[in-house]
Formats: sequence, C-alpha cells, structure tokens
Amino acid sequence: MILAMMIGAALARAELPPEPERAMLAEVQRIYRVAGNRLWPGFDKVPLDLVLIGPEREALFCHQAVQGFTPAGRDPLTRCSLQTRVRELEIDLSAAANFFTGGETMAIGYPKALEMSPAYWKATVLHEAFHLYQSHIPRYAQMVAELGLAGGSTDGSWMLNYPFPYADPEVEAAFLVMGDAGLTFLEAKSRKERRAATKAYVAAREAALAKVSPVDRRYYEFQVGQEGMARWTELTLSRRGDAAMRDDAAGRWKGFATSLRAVREQGSKTWKRAAFYVYGAIEAEMLERAGVKWRPQYRRHPFGLGDQLKQLN
Repeated sequence: MILAMMIGAALARAELPPEPERAMLAEVQRIYRVAGNRLWPGFDKVPLDLVLIGPEREALFCHQAVQGFTPAGRDPLTRCSLQTRVRELEIDLSAAANFFTGGETMAIGYPKALEMSPAYWKATVLHEAFHLYQSHIPRYAQMVAELGLAGGSTDGSWMLNYPFPYADPEVEAAFLVMGDAGLTFLEAKSRKERRAATKAYVAAREAALAKVSPVDRRYYEFQVGQEGMARWTELTLSRRGDAAMRDDAAGRWKGFATSLRAVREQGSKTWKRAAFYVYGAIEAEMLERAGVKWRPQYRRHPFGLGDQLKQLN
C-alpha cells in the first residue's frame, strides 16, 4: 500500500510541468489577486483556470475533472489541482475560450514556443486572466449577444472576421485623424496637453464612427471594450510585477505610439481590428488619467467606452 502511494506520488511529480513556468503562473496569481483586485473588484475570485501547453503534454490547472485528463495531484506553487493529458492543442496558442464545459478557460504555450520573454509571457497570462474576469461580469455574455454582431455564427468567429469597412477611404481617413489625436495624447507632457488631446480624440472618434453604420459602430465598441480593455489591464497590472515586467510594460506603452504611426503608414486595411486594440487601451488610459470613476461603469456597460469618453468634454 505504502509502495503504491509512493509510486503514485512519483508519477504525479513526473506529470508536473516545469517549475519555472509554474513559478511564473504563481506570480501572475499574486499580481491579479492583490493589485488586480484593487483595479477590478472581484478579480481575486477568478481561478487560475488554465491549460499550460507543453511540447508533448498539457497540464490543466484549477479546473473541474475533464474526460481524457488524468489527475496529477496538486501543484505546490499555484496550489491548483492538476490534470494532464497528451497534447491536443497547438503549442503556440494563447487564448481564453470554451475549451471544455463549464465556461471559459485560458490556454497558453510555454514562453519558448510563443517566442516571448518571461515578462511578456506573464503579461499575456494577465491579459487572458482578464478575459476570464470579463466572462464573470454579470450578464457579460448576454450583453455581447445583444450587440447583434454574430450574424448566425455560433463559434465566435465573427469577432475576428466581422466585415468592418477598414478599406473604405473615408472611414480610413477619419480613423487616421483619431489615431493622430491618440498619438498626441501619448506624447503629451502635461495634464493640460493630455486634456486637449483627449478632447480632440473624442471629437475625432465621433466623426470617424459617424462614417460607419450603427452595427459597425457596435463592433468597434465591442473590440475596444473587450480586447482594448484587456490590453490596458495587462500593461497596468504588469507595473505591479517584477522589474522585468515593469520594463516590458513601459516599453510596450511607448510601442503604442509606434503602432499608431505604423497604422498611418500601412493603413487601417492592413491593421484591421488590431488597430482597435491599440485605440481601446489608449481610451482606457484617457479615462484613467482624467481621474473619473469609470471602471464601475465599465462593469455595468462594458461596450460603452464612447459614452464615458463623451462625458469628459
């Protein structure tokens, strides 16, 4: 009996993913349960519900039993229950989706497979953890459905493939004006300059969205409210991490300016929805810098950033 238990324990340890990755996940937990909870109340209630995808095996953290996975004990670093199986997912995946029954789960490959530094990888897990947080917001899924954007799609592909008129010359030109105002905000040196840039951005935003249909406008508000907000959150929380995470976040904040210049050079038809993620993060920072209590309102109306921005003018 004792021998069998020892063999079982040894097998469980053999199933554990590498310690560096588990230690990084434990650090992510600490960040979003402490700093994350101050930023977004209730973040500490979100479990590390995650599939860590290795070259040969996958490890499922903090999830109810799933058919096809084998129990592998409890990870002492994250304090999560563990299940493992032979790898089925792509090793370079980074997403939050309904991979199993019971709601959304994060899935991410090792940093090497994703060609990410440890700091960037931890920030990416924070990004996906915020998507889990969004899925726990009351009525979030219903509010997404009420946007009427799916067009009959049941697998969420519309989020990636929605036919927004990126290549329309008038639309593209109007969004470039908005991007220029966003760049001015990022480069502002004083509160007065930021306020003026925000005012110009909001006016340009309204002018740009006036060029598209109401349903296209809802798609924009969806992307900035979902993906832009996740980008802002990962970078904001990364400032609460170690020195490498803080440096990485600072560099990527500066990178938004580079992205906006690239959008102007390459055009919205090249960047497509990826440009919206940049705009969304900047819009969240505008609200944050304005000192208004915008985050409680976000929880009630996650796709209403435009309405909140208009109140700043």
